[in-house]
Amino acid sequence: MKILQLVQTLDPSVGGVATAVLSMSGGLARHGHQVEIVALDNPAAAWLGDVSLKVHALGPGWGGYRYSKNLLPWLRAHGAQYDCIIINGLWQHLSFATWRFCRAASIPYYVFPHGMLDPWFKRTFPLKHLKKWLYWPWAEYRVLRDAAAVIFTSEEERIQARKSFWFYRCNEEVSPLGVEAPPPSPSRSREVFLSRYPQLQGTRILLFLGRLHPKKGCDILIEALPRQSESEHPLSLVLAGPDQVG
Repeated sequence: MKILQLVQTLDPSVGGVATAVLSMSGGLARHGHQVEIVALDNPAAAWLGDVSLKVHALGPGWGGYRYSKNLLPWLRAHGAQYDCIIINGLWQHLSFATWRFCRAASIPYYVFPHGMLDPWFKRTFPLKHLKKWLYWPWAEYRVLRDAAAVIFTSEEERIQARKSFWFYRCNEEVSPLGVEAPPPSPSRSREVFLSRYPQLQGTRILLFLGRLHPKKGCDILIEALPRQSESEHPLSLVLAGPDQVG
């Protein structure tokens, strides 16, 4: 199959969506599919130089909605050559423009919300949620309703997504994201790590790897840690990732 992935940006600093898109695309390519990516990035962006797949960088979107005047014309000119299209993310022009094209061209598309339907946002940012309601019925609701499938990465994400908007209908599927094997580490990496953090010596390590942000539930993990049963091998929790909120 010839597959087109669409994502707002491939900048790794913005979070896991870019990494997920690259990992998923690489996996599909290794299984014999031809995969290309459309990103609303500057064609000269440094991070694009590390991508082995073909990327169509259409330039940054405008404003908070990331409106792109180039996206819909590009899809109309080239989109028909793909067997299916995958939309990564919601709440920006990219998903709505792709829905407009696919609906007119009768090309199947799939949506990965990547957690963007989580009711956590509804509780934490009620004013933003009210703003989303203004364009939910004519934009994002239709994007989800007409998708061949809306793909959640866990059963819990699928269940929680139903709680954000009462006006909600889509063909739900669950497909966990794969994990790539890490690159070989230097033989002394363990020694270097423990020499920097000697208090971890002799303990079992539970690693959280990701953005340090309330959305990720790190506080829940920290609160749950003292409830562990007594053991001759103490358990240490290591949180590793960019701190975005201080």
